[in-house]
Amino acid sequence: MSKHKLLAGLVLGGAAYAAYHALDLEQREALKGAARDRYNALKDRAVDYAFYAADAADDFKEALNDRLEAKDDAPAWQAAATADDDPADDIVLSSDEVPDLTPDDAEADSSDDESDENPETDATDSDAE
Repeated sequence: MSKHKLLAGLVLGGAAYAAYHALDLEQREALKGAARDRYNALKDRAVDYAFYAADAADDFKEALNDRLEAKDDAPAWQAAATADDDPADDIVLSSDEVPDLTPDDAEADSSDDESDENPETDATDSDAE
């Protein structure tokens, strides 16, 4: 069955090729112009449908946001997304904006830093004991 389809495709393709070359120059240009016009019309229609789809998606998002805002019990993800007073999300741009460390935090940070940065002092301290 597929051999017959292949054979029919080859015959029809060959006939179309022969018919195209049988046309004179003006008819070929007219055929190319008609094909180009149909291609441009199809391309414009596809672009229009893409804009329609984008508008429909935007309308759907707005309707969904309006419906969610109208609810009394908003979901947790919406409440978390609108919370702007969370200091953990703030980016510190200057050292003046960094809060001072409490003494407990400073001791914990310095003990970790000393053991990582100065392995020679730890070795000499353990040799002396």
